[in-house]
Amino acid sequence: MKKFFKILGISIASLIALLFIIPFLIPKTINQQITKTINENIKGEVSFKGTGISFFTHFPSLTLNLDEFLLKGSEPFKNDTLIYAKQMALGINLFSLFGNQIKVDEFYLDNAKINILSDEHGHANYNVYESKDDGKKNTDTSSTAIKIQGIYIKNSDLVYNDKSIPMMIDAKGVNYSGTGDLSKAIFDLKSKLSIKDADIYYAGTPYLLHKELNAKLITKINTSSLDLLFDENDIKINSLPIRFVGRFSFLKDGYDMDFKTQAKETDLQNIFTALPAEIADKLEKTKVKGYAEIDASLIGKYIAESNTMPSLTFNMKIREGQITNPNAPEPIKNLFLNLQTKIPSLNPDSLDLNMDSLFFNIGNDYLASVTKIKGLKEPQIYTKTRSNIDLEKWAKVVNMDSLNIKGRLVMSVYADGKYAKKVVKSGLRQVDTVIATVPTFDAKIKLTNGYFKYASLPSPIDKINFDFVGNNVNGDYKNTKLEIQHIDINAMSNYIKGYLKLQTINNVTVDLGLKTAINFAEIKNFYPIKDLVLNGKLSVDVTSKGSYDKVKKLFPVTNALIKLDRGYIKTVHFSEALEKIDIDAAITNKNGSLKGTLLNIKPISFEMSGQPFLLKANVSNLENVSYDIASRGTLDIGKLYKLFAVQGYQVHGLIYTNVNFKGLQSDAMAGRYGRLQNKGFMSIKDLNILTDMFPNAFIIKNGKFSFTSAALKFDEFNASYGGSDFKLNGNLNNYVNFVFDEREKLSGSFVLHSNKIIADEFMAYAGDTTAATSSTAAKGVIIIPTNLNVTFAANPNDVEYNGLNLKNAKGKMVINNGKLMLSETGFDLIGAKVVMDASYQSTSPKSANFDFKLNAKEFDIAKAYKEIKLFREMATSASKVKGIVGLDYELTGRLNDEMFPILPSVKGSGALTLKDVKLAGFKMMNAVSKETKRDSLTNPNLKDVVVKTSIKNNIMTIERTKMKIAGFRPRFEGEVSLDGRLNLKGRLGLPPFGLFGIPLSVTGTQEKPIIKLKRNKEGKLEETEDADSK
Repeated sequence: MKKFFKILGISIASLIALLFIIPFLIPKTINQQITKTINENIKGEVSFKGTGISFFTHFPSLTLNLDEFLLKGSEPFKNDTLIYAKQMALGINLFSLFGNQIKVDEFYLDNAKINILSDEHGHANYNVYESKDDGKKNTDTSSTAIKIQGIYIKNSDLVYNDKSIPMMIDAKGVNYSGTGDLSKAIFDLKSKLSIKDADIYYAGTPYLLHKELNAKLITKINTSSLDLLFDENDIKINSLPIRFVGRFSFLKDGYDMDFKTQAKETDLQNIFTALPAEIADKLEKTKVKGYAEIDASLIGKYIAESNTMPSLTFNMKIREGQITNPNAPEPIKNLFLNLQTKIPSLNPDSLDLNMDSLFFNIGNDYLASVTKIKGLKEPQIYTKTRSNIDLEKWAKVVNMDSLNIKGRLVMSVYADGKYAKKVVKSGLRQVDTVIATVPTFDAKIKLTNGYFKYASLPSPIDKINFDFVGNNVNGDYKNTKLEIQHIDINAMSNYIKGYLKLQTINNVTVDLGLKTAINFAEIKNFYPIKDLVLNGKLSVDVTSKGSYDKVKKLFPVTNALIKLDRGYIKTVHFSEALEKIDIDAAITNKNGSLKGTLLNIKPISFEMSGQPFLLKANVSNLENVSYDIASRGTLDIGKLYKLFAVQGYQVHGLIYTNVNFKGLQSDAMAGRYGRLQNKGFMSIKDLNILTDMFPNAFIIKNGKFSFTSAALKFDEFNASYGGSDFKLNGNLNNYVNFVFDEREKLSGSFVLHSNKIIADEFMAYAGDTTAATSSTAAKGVIIIPTNLNVTFAANPNDVEYNGLNLKNAKGKMVINNGKLMLSETGFDLIGAKVVMDASYQSTSPKSANFDFKLNAKEFDIAKAYKEIKLFREMATSASKVKGIVGLDYELTGRLNDEMFPILPSVKGSGALTLKDVKLAGFKMMNAVSKETKRDSLTNPNLKDVVVKTSIKNNIMTIERTKMKIAGFRPRFEGEVSLDGRLNLKGRLGLPPFGLFGIPLSVTGTQEKPIIKLKRNKEGKLEETEDADSK
């Protein structure tokens, strides 16, 4: 026996000695070979401070240890750390030391920081492995082979941040061991994982916080197809056990997943331990009984570029639930829940929630609910909810320490239907989103002895009592009845007391009694206000009863007093405050008629940036308005928009007022201006005004206006619109009538100066990407306002319209009842003097009527063809004609949505005088020359030839026209369609006097005329009537 122990001792000592000696016997080349292999297979930046070989670092494995190991990621994260480890070790197969190739079969990380990153486009930092696969059979003859069969991570932290999903996992205290033959194409990875503290976020929202995770996993990995199969996986989140199975595949541009989890008949207490820390900590003192089931799935493809997302389901059952808290007098009992949720394609608006039962008791109190919701933006809602509950008991059971809630809530709510909105066109381009339908509902909600206090704030809302009743029977929001039978809320010195009955069926009917006192400076003491500083004292005392019906001239009997003293508003959006806000206003009506209504504002005033503004108004008798209004001060529109952070508008401009208006509506309407007392002035600087009628904004660069009893005078007005500029002087005569009666038109007269007017910019949809789709990209016509009767003496230097450039325009322009009329208007066009009378009236945003009388004594026809698009399109045969012509013509017709004439609608007559013209390349004359064998008719010169024509139904009728060409006496008459068809007859008079001649006819088209030396026996050209003229 003694000999045995001696031999055993020597053997153990020898073995230990051997473990120490072998690392020293291994050549340094092994270290060099493994280091070389790392550098050859990893394309990220690798560094470490020291190396060593030992059996004892990860006994019994022989490992090469790399201290202070650092690996940086792949593009676009090459400067960010992928892995940092206090020590990274590679396990070496001991027997491979005696062969031709050293085998690395284990991987260790101790005290590591692992950061897995992916940007919004799915580019990840972990693509650092340098693949050597070139499609050929593996013939690796290197001195080192990496064939990992074990991965071990100890006391490490992991961050996974994938912005393309977007998901983030922050895990601390990670311990992991995984075994499997990773060198095979298909292998099973058996893993054990423990995490002391795990946070999981999706889209910035925490779903797990500070949770302990433990897991045993068996994962089948296919390295060829990049598929991961999770066959047997048990996970524990704190005390909640979950069975997890599924599949995960890497796609070229994303992932394909099929995950299913289940927690079957677990204790309800286990689920509570998995709740977020803020909730779990509050429930730490509670005792939970009952059992629950949970199952969830995440199935589908995730592809960032196409925004393809998997679908999520979550279902939960709770039975016989009970929650007890020692601070609560009674527990929650009989907790029962059936919940099913679906979010197809992870689209919140596709949420399908079915809570077909929720119930619990607290003593004799209860809550029972069945609720179904489909969608979020326009949800389909069904709910049937009843409760009679002491809120203080409930709050104590769930340990709601951040809030102190009291009161008895009695509720009965039934709702069924869809809340939907619709977009309605309220103008030419303006659209409004309005309520289309609401669920039918019948609701009764009553709270008595309510109390509400934030633990973080010093004061409570110490009294809340209200009794609400409402219903809607058909889903039309206009048929809603709302009634607050009693409301009594008090907080510090603030209170709201009163009642309200509101009915919108047929007309608005109200029965209101309300008294309110609010000290805005106190609100922050009982309600958290962020990014906002308020001050001032508001008092409201309102009683109102009756109906409002403008047609029947009804107004509720009302007595309302509103007063705000020293108000103050400051937001984080702007450095300056709106301050010194004072409102003292009263609305009274004693007999329920429009006539008996009185509005008295005395005053509304405020100050911003040291600029005060004040408005006073006394308005009575809405049937024949008596008014006394005064305004003084400055409004900085841009600063007001910045203060309240109004998004989507680049608004700026200053308005200064010093005006007084006093009088009676009937005196203004009757023109008894001597009885009115309207006076004062207003100035505007850099104000942009966008109206529905025009696609762009008018920018008033500088405007000075003065008011008299009879007129609003434009003393100075400089404005721009797109590339156009305007300077106006004049007046509007009946501005008071216009304000009081929507049927009235503004009348006045102005002198208009402009350097340039670009008429195309005024077209209804010019530059408007919202009104015109790709299939209807027309600009529309210019809309003429129907509420104006204004005369302009216009002198624009340059007018651009539909390819025309009019110079030195001058004339009289009248806008009346939606019609624009030009008289004695002269301008230069292509160097020619033109005089025109015209009218234009828009009939819709896409059509208009026109008529004009135009006289141009001389203009260059070649220049007209080159510079005038309309001329080119209507006189295609004039491409090579040269010379001087005169035009005296009248036309009427309609314009399309490109402001181009609708040819079948055009009617008119006039004369074209060929003063000195060479018909070079004129195909019809050249064809006559060829047919008659008279060369002198080719490219002839014409002088003082008057061509009289008339146009109707797309046909131009040419009266008999006589010419002289080189001794010949040709004459023509007949018809030419505006699309180029010909039906002419003529006679070629022979020299010397044309007494004898050759009859001829011309048919075909302007491009391909057909000449016959005989009389034309064909009928008239087929007319094209204007289909929309009737």
